[in-house]
Amino acid sequence: MPGTGSRGRSAWIRRIGWIVFAAWSFIGLLPISNKAEAAAEGTGADSVRAFRESADKLYAAVSQGNRLEASRSLRELERSLRGLPLKGIATAEGVQALGGSVAEMKRAWASATPDAARLEAAAGEIRLAADALANPDKPMWHRYRPILKEDANALAAAVGDGTGFAGPDARSALERLKKHYRLIRTAASLRGEPSAIERGDSVLRYAEKILKPDEPEASLARELAPSVREAMEGLFPAEGRETAAPATFMPPSWGFAATIGSFIVTILSWAGWRRFRYERDHPPSKPPAQPPAHPSAHPSAHPPVNPPGSLPPERRERR
Repeated sequence: MPGTGSRGRSAWIRRIGWIVFAAWSFIGLLPISNKAEAAAEGTGADSVRAFRESADKLYAAVSQGNRLEASRSLRELERSLRGLPLKGIATAEGVQALGGSVAEMKRAWASATPDAARLEAAAGEIRLAADALANPDKPMWHRYRPILKEDANALAAAVGDGTGFAGPDARSALERLKKHYRLIRTAASLRGEPSAIERGDSVLRYAEKILKPDEPEASLARELAPSVREAMEGLFPAEGRETAAPATFMPPSWGFAATIGSFIVTILSWAGWRRFRYERDHPPSKPPAQPPAHPSAHPSAHPPVNPPGSLPPERRERR
């Protein structure tokens, strides 16, 4: 039909128009997406900052014995905890450890006979964890590396080679090591490997079993010190190497829009070339010529023919 080619071209033009419209709409939405992402980043940073400030206030109030200020800071800490962005915590174990530290602080605070040492230790755990969220590159808990190393060396010296096993000294060194380990455990869980935390927990449980007061197992003590050293060292990044912060979202630059534009031009050129080849290889066929009309089809166009030997009708009537 004559209108088939024009309708096909119109449909093709509409299809290409929709492609261009969708692509440029996507490009136009990029700035809005970038602004929303930047706003989310700002909100997350504010939440981390508020959590750290609450943790610092809580630790200061507990250290000074200011119960009124400590109670107020603990409530602020709980509120800011709910607003923390989860992407700042690398693992589910880190989320669980942070929630456990806050729960321990609440239990210690609600105790009928408050223990000052327990309160200060719980507040210290939260403070180090909050600092680890706010300063992932250089957190304060990394300063405990030489302290834990010294504790491990003291434990090794007290245990010796297992022959001259000194039980009380070894247990005292183990308690100091456990105290410092508990202090940094939550902060280390936020960005460390869960396997490193699990190894630290299991090594200390094993050491406690070997050095139990009733019957210390001197035969196993000689293998304890290397395991403790390795487990404590595994909590920290390699020496001389900074802690890597998680990669944040990088908004696409103007080059991304240029790439999309080039892609659109390429698609249009390809579609146009395909259309040209199709029309070249399949030219529109001409409509078939109409056959001449038969005289009998239009009786009014030609006068009737008289049979041979007969008179016209008017002469027959006169006759």
